[in-house]
Amino acid sequence: MGRWITWVVLGLFIVIVPFGSWYYLKKGLDYRKKSLSELVAKDSIATNLDSLHILRGFTSLIVTDTQPSTTKVVGSILEQFKNIKGFQIFYMDSLKGTRIMPAGYMADSFDKYTQQSFILMDTAMHIRNVYRNDTESVRKMIEHIAMVIPRPKESDIKMKK
Repeated sequence: MGRWITWVVLGLFIVIVPFGSWYYLKKGLDYRKKSLSELVAKDSIATNLDSLHILRGFTSLIVTDTQPSTTKVVGSILEQFKNIKGFQIFYMDSLKGTRIMPAGYMADSFDKYTQQSFILMDTAMHIRNVYRNDTESVRKMIEHIAMVIPRPKESDIKMKK
């Protein structure tokens, strides 16, 4: 009887556990590929249009809507990503105590997105996606921000001589 249990446990470790791990990792890879396909650059803004250098080199979330519900969403996003260097939030319209785009600054580039609440731009000034202010879009936007923000460079291991 003891040998039978040993063979069953060994079979589980050799067949079932690796298959379960592969399936779990495959689902995660498929999810990431799907999310990255949604983040293909929708539009590109010439870097020479950013004469004040406020967007170049930063992952930027540009808020085009100034409703109170939008400011609550922005507050939670700011809280979640407050320690990330290279991430910034700009408002197209003036709100007290926040970063505001100068009036008319790059207006031609953003005019076609006035129906949306948020615009996500990467460090190369590509518009990755636009979002509305509803629960599903905000969840998707938070996932996309986490994917677009560049990862910090990991330090190399160096040997002392």
